[in-house]
Amino acid sequence: MVYGEGGYVTSKIVILIDGGYFDNLNYYLKHEKGKKISLEKLSKKIVGNKHHLRTKYYNAYPYQSDEPTEREKKGYKGAQQFFYSINRFKNHEFVNMGRVKPKFYECPHCKKGVRKPEQKGVDVGLALDLVKMARKKVADEFALISGDEDFTAAVEMAQEELCNVIVYYVHAVYYVDGEEHGIYGSKKLNNMASDRVKMDLAFLESCAMD
Repeated sequence: MVYGEGGYVTSKIVILIDGGYFDNLNYYLKHEKGKKISLEKLSKKIVGNKHHLRTKYYNAYPYQSDEPTEREKKGYKGAQQFFYSINRFKNHEFVNMGRVKPKFYECPHCKKGVRKPEQKGVDVGLALDLVKMARKKVADEFALISGDEDFTAAVEMAQEELCNVIVYYVHAVYYVDGEEHGIYGSKKLNNMASDRVKMDLAFLESCAMD
């Protein structure tokens, strides 16, 4: 706890963002409203009148093959610029964690092999960081933006240290060129959390870049 303006006591908060989940939220908002999420605005909306210690954004650099295509080069450069920009925001930090490797899937429509990037190690790093900060009593509250069930155990351990963990998630289905897309939360993760906040489209739009 810290003393805010007027002498009242306010909670210290750290925001932890699962970068892969954030990418999905951004894609959803861009498709539905033609806008992108501002990390600064998102942080301010979550923090409210609490004392904002840090927003930590966890992600890995995009995959590049040994002989990268123009698309891979463009994606890598765009991610690099975005990641660098995060550290310029007050109390914001990009955490370079894990790696992205290609994984082959069978397309359900054409039955052909499709290569898609798969993130590895980001969730482990975020989970360890959450538990470490909780044990060190860094903050009174942690806001976790994710829908990944794998964080359930880490949330439980953090709460054993008498910290509150609030999960922010989206549950939405939308269509792109007739194809169904969805963003979901984890029921198991949400039930384990101290509280949970369902972010609807209006919530995300209120955090959009100007």
